[in-house]
Amino acid sequence: MALYRPNPSQVILQLTAHNIDGTPKTSLASAAVRVYHVDGGTEVQDLVSTSLAQVGSSNTWRYVWDPASLPVDVYYAEYSLVDGDGASFVDFEDITVMDVAEGVDLTAVQNDVAFIKKVEKNRKRIFNNQLIIYQDDGVTEWLKWDLFDAGNVPTDGVNVFDTVPV
Repeated sequence: MALYRPNPSQVILQLTAHNIDGTPKTSLASAAVRVYHVDGGTEVQDLVSTSLAQVGSSNTWRYVWDPASLPVDVYYAEYSLVDGDGASFVDFEDITVMDVAEGVDLTAVQNDVAFIKKVEKNRKRIFNNQLIIYQDDGVTEWLKWDLFDAGNVPTDGVNVFDTVPV
């Protein structure tokens, strides 16, 4: 994750949990996150281990963090999950806090945002085990992925586990 300004007022720490077979994991005994950075070889904790809240009955877990201060640096979010059967899982996410004035290519950022908005708003269709995203006209194909289930069998959108760009 990249944040393009120092000392953001809010950071959303979120993960999506899946079972080994790719199905959504909606029941965890606990989910927590902590944030730290390294200063001169020493780990400095910025957010102590804090419980994540499940979003509805989905497999998404979230915490909205309001840091007092988060200057330009690289931070690490450590997510700790415990399954209902007691199995533990840990995952990490880098959080880079940058100052836009320090050489961030705003044109590239704007292009990336425009691309994401186009993917989100344009027409999408699943046909013959492919996800197709169309140009703004809604007719011309723009992006295409083959869809597969957890057994690597082509699927028409049911239990999609893997997408492969065409």
